[in-house]
Amino acid sequence: MQITTIGFTNKPYFWIDPRSKFILFIAANIAIWGGIDIIPEVLFFGFMTLIFINGKQIPLAIKTSSLYIILLVLDIYVAPLLSGMLGVMFLTITRICRIYMPIILSALFLVRTTTVSEFVSAFNKLRVSNKIIIPFSVMFRFFPTIIEEWNNIQNAMKFRGIKLSIKSVLLKPFQTIEYILVPLLMSSMKIANDLSAASLSRGLDSDGYRTCIKQIKFGLLDYLILVVSIGFVLYSVIY
Repeated sequence: MQITTIGFTNKPYFWIDPRSKFILFIAANIAIWGGIDIIPEVLFFGFMTLIFINGKQIPLAIKTSSLYIILLVLDIYVAPLLSGMLGVMFLTITRICRIYMPIILSALFLVRTTTVSEFVSAFNKLRVSNKIIIPFSVMFRFFPTIIEEWNNIQNAMKFRGIKLSIKSVLLKPFQTIEYILVPLLMSSMKIANDLSAASLSRGLDSDGYRTCIKQIKFGLLDYLILVVSIGFVLYSVIY
């Protein structure tokens, strides 16, 4: 059986079940939307950072942690010094970016550390319908592929002296749309159709039992993630 790897290929120190990753993503959404205080938010982000380190993604963990600390400092110490419309805009930008970072990290962790085979096998164990599994499995391959296609389009446009920037969008909006956004949209449609056909050709729509090389089961770290996720959700709901 051929397993397609999404994102990085480093083996984590401790393997995490895809269902735990999905639970963590749901918990991040509920907790953040529920409005947790800043201290639990920092603790939750720190926990997410440790999860990334477990996946041997130390450079990414350092970058995201540094960005989060910068936004946190700006929100606490700089934003109160500003007043008027400028203060409101500054606070809105820094706080929204900071608040949504745990959600983005949990989604990134789910997509980048899970293969399609693991995802399908895990959700088959939950008796999830194929109507849900197939679109999600296609989505798992769509985003990394579309990012690669975006980089290819940017490189091709650089040879023609065209690059995507704030200046080009403001001064030459129609040229930007014609040379960058239109090819990206056309590529997106083709990629979506190709991935759908590839998923169906692999038998994802079959009702038969599927096997997976990787053993899908909960471990000690999975139960820890489950407890932490439930704890943050209950805190956001109660408090």
